[in-house]
Amino acid sequence: MFQIYTRFGLLAFCLTFGVGLSPAKADAVLFQLDNDKVVDTDRHYTNGVRFAYTPTPDKKQPSQLQTTGKVLAKFAYFKEPHQLRTGWSFGQEMYTPEDVETYTPDPKDRPYAGWTYFGITMQNNIPASTLATGFFAGLDRQDTMELDIGWVGPKSKAGQVQNSIHRMLNVSVSHGWRSQIKDELGLLGTRTIKLRTKQTDLFGFEGDSIVHTTAHLGNVKTSISSGMTVRFGKNLKEDFGPVYGTFAVPQKAPKNLTWSTFFGFEGKAVARDIFLDGNTFKDGPDVKKTPFVLEARLGISSHIPINSVYVKGVRLSLSMVNRTREFKAQDKSDRYGSVQASFNF
Repeated sequence: MFQIYTRFGLLAFCLTFGVGLSPAKADAVLFQLDNDKVVDTDRHYTNGVRFAYTPTPDKKQPSQLQTTGKVLAKFAYFKEPHQLRTGWSFGQEMYTPEDVETYTPDPKDRPYAGWTYFGITMQNNIPASTLATGFFAGLDRQDTMELDIGWVGPKSKAGQVQNSIHRMLNVSVSHGWRSQIKDELGLLGTRTIKLRTKQTDLFGFEGDSIVHTTAHLGNVKTSISSGMTVRFGKNLKEDFGPVYGTFAVPQKAPKNLTWSTFFGFEGKAVARDIFLDGNTFKDGPDVKKTPFVLEARLGISSHIPINSVYVKGVRLSLSMVNRTREFKAQDKSDRYGSVQASFNF
């Protein structure tokens, strides 16, 4: 496990400081952890870890990362591309069946699978005043796109990471990783558009709603989803609320203390999911997926401005997620907890 995380850390360091980015100009970093142990289960989508880094754009001497992001954003028809914030992400996801004690997994249960990836992220926030006419008039808009490349299968090292952590915590290991989905190069593009209503006064606090639409395209996942989030709190215009899925991007430093409680839901139509359908061009474990999935999310979030030389803001978000059955033989819905911590410099 130490060797695996050492490689991850060295890769992150090289990517952060080896592409012409100065640590003094670093905008924000984010850490996300999803895990189902908080609801006392250890199955299906059982763990996800993500790191994301977004540097401050340099208008005088754009980095190669910025230049690449602007080209991709223009190709993807981003509005107001001059406000674009481009960064990178690195993460890993783990999927296991319900019975992890047996060495030969039940062919009707979810197969073992891992996904380790590196991605480039692009995001911009567009105020309602910029969208004065048309369908989006009067609504603040956030565009986010991510392009990921990585490995599904044994090369993802998900099995080694999970069992190493379980041994370190003196928890029983999962015995069926040798039967996981086979190695496959994974490609995944994600695009999300959020529309935020104007904040309204509610007993001295604020309330708003955010509608979002997300599309996934690639051999890892191909799907389209849409949903809504309702928030209650203070200074809500400082951000665009929670992210549904594992593609969060660190937000800008806040001008004021921001906090909110939120509840939301999302409906997803799934055309392909490699973690259920199995490998694209190889025979291997698979199950019959459910083409429509619903997800509900309840949580709290706070973004705290800090007036110091090195740190400008700290954001913490805690969520509980409930997701309906993703494959035909699944007996009940899944639940897991998600925590996101980001730091502005």
